[in-house]
Amino acid sequence: MIRKGSSESRARLFGRPCAGCGKQIKSGLYCEACLEKFRERAKVQGERMETLKSNALKKVAVDRGEISILIVNSDERNLSITKIVLERGLPDYKIYAAGNPLIAINVLVSREISLVVLDADYNGLDMLQRIRDDDRFKELPVMMMSGSSQKELVASVFSLGVQDYVTKPCAPKDLVGRVNKLLNGKEDDSSSAVAVRQKTSFNILLVDDDIFDLRQERELLKNRLPCEITSAQSAAEGMKILEGHSMDAILVSLDMPFINGLKFLSLIGNNPKLKNIPVIIMTDSRDFSVISEIKKSSAAGYVKKPNISEDDLSLIESTLRRRR
Repeated sequence: MIRKGSSESRARLFGRPCAGCGKQIKSGLYCEACLEKFRERAKVQGERMETLKSNALKKVAVDRGEISILIVNSDERNLSITKIVLERGLPDYKIYAAGNPLIAINVLVSREISLVVLDADYNGLDMLQRIRDDDRFKELPVMMMSGSSQKELVASVFSLGVQDYVTKPCAPKDLVGRVNKLLNGKEDDSSSAVAVRQKTSFNILLVDDDIFDLRQERELLKNRLPCEITSAQSAAEGMKILEGHSMDAILVSLDMPFINGLKFLSLIGNNPKLKNIPVIIMTDSRDFSVISEIKKSSAAGYVKKPNISEDDLSLIESTLRRRR
């Protein structure tokens, strides 16, 4: 005689059909295969909803004509200060702040970000690598800040496609001007005038024997001024270039061996074909006697290297305009 038992008892003894595919299972409503399908479907639907939400937010930003900046800094105090500086200096821009890479990636995915500001002293290099490893953000403009001017750090940063490198401490006005310059090709109206309002392109000869400094100087000039840069790593190479190319200005390092910047200036001044080209001396020296010697020379001026400041860019730009 077959005893009557509960459906639960029979299910435990003989199994039950999966509610999804009908396959016999010992417990639950669905087999593992059906559960995996449901999980995958839920994941796809979730991603689709996130994409729709992201696209909707980006469309709103585009329709409003918003320009958005994302600051990423793991130090809360530095993050807050940078955000306040940019919000006050650039009131027409939308400023987002993220304290870690996860939040930063979420902002990048859900917002139409025009520029990312990182700090190499606070996980900036890690964030930069994450940005460049993601195909969606490979071309996204990035500004890097750091209290270090080590050549190895600068070289690694520029190798990952950073548009500007700012050495801290940086004056608020200087930071605002450089951010605005990267975003729309001009400084904030309250900043000193490096703003290039014309599309004129200038030819600049850049002479520096230090390849790391040369690279940083080249990137800064290209990103801040409408110019074509020709580089040379020695005075002899620079003179050879000048034989076949017309230049609007020459920037030369003071500290090169054999023929330094001032000797190179003399060579230019003694050549009738070249003597009218303005020469600007670049130096990292703070020695008063060195600066005094440059001022007494026929140089059009001098700038600090390799992190050329806003005032120095203003000098270069005004020198180029006078040349035209």
